[in-house]
Amino acid sequence: MNVTIRPLDIASDVELEQYQALAEALDEDTYGGHQKQSLTQLKAELEDSPYWTARRWVAIAETLEGGEMLVGRAAVFLPLKENLETISVGVAVHPAHRGQGIGTALVEEALLPAIAESGRTLVEAYGEVEAGADPEDLRHPVHRIAARLGVSRKNLAVCRALSLPLDPALLDALDAESEERRGEYRIELWDGEIPEEHLHAYGRLLTQLEIDEPDEEVEHEPAEYTPERIRESERRMRESGTTRIVAVAVAPGGEFVGNTEVHVHEAPGSTLGYQENTLVMPDHRGHRLGLGLKVATHRQLAERAPQLRSLVTWNSHVNPWMIAVNEKLGYEVLFHELVLQGRREA
Repeated sequence: MNVTIRPLDIASDVELEQYQALAEALDEDTYGGHQKQSLTQLKAELEDSPYWTARRWVAIAETLEGGEMLVGRAAVFLPLKENLETISVGVAVHPAHRGQGIGTALVEEALLPAIAESGRTLVEAYGEVEAGADPEDLRHPVHRIAARLGVSRKNLAVCRALSLPLDPALLDALDAESEERRGEYRIELWDGEIPEEHLHAYGRLLTQLEIDEPDEEVEHEPAEYTPERIRESERRMRESGTTRIVAVAVAPGGEFVGNTEVHVHEAPGSTLGYQENTLVMPDHRGHRLGLGLKVATHRQLAERAPQLRSLVTWNSHVNPWMIAVNEKLGYEVLFHELVLQGRREA
């Protein structure tokens, strides 16, 4: 197979359609579902941000009929406000075309030159190992790619998936369990943008999440979630077709002490959503607030996104508290995710 590696042409609708088809095929293979976007929404998602910039490449294979087919992708992301030593990289190959050297070509022809050109010294990547396999087994393809990139395992996360729709009786039972310990704390749901008067408080929750994340040996500088940063994130989500369902935990004194978010695409063809961050501030743990927050957002899924068939989330393997909450809801292990980092000479 003759494969050409070149930058993604965002101006080409034909190429973007193939890029989107590849993304859907990868998600179906990995998660058993996918998200639908218009090309306008995809372009918005691919735009750079004031907080990071990205470069993307595609692997194009010549078909026997003389046409071209997009069979792989690679990307680098460079943070612009924090983690200024870090370059995050990724590579993926269509499930039907793996084992033919396409991933290696993307690393050698796109990622390694981009890493060198960036001048950044901390390289970060992620890799998947199927459930039940030993994530330390060096025979897995992820370790071969990691060796070429000069990165190694720094943390191990687990991706879990929840089949939808959920039984309302299960949610009722879990909510009752949370209420037994909740006391005077309450759970609020926010629809759409974060209310203006709560931007600073919500930003503190998001920053605390990064501070608290159990990440073993990963080198990471927590971001500062200013009102401007939150509004920029909301704009990008809106323009890319993503809806955010947010729940917050409110302490008896009125301060916000916890949050959770679920991100979904409301397009009829979307079957996959993402359970994103969940946090309870350190001084307010032990009241089953994490469980209550998740029950509140998961109740909304049947109404807001009835087409979804799966919700996926990630937890570090050293976070037994959130793993326990997810297992109560019915999340089941899909695969292990390796967080890989390595330092190179400037």
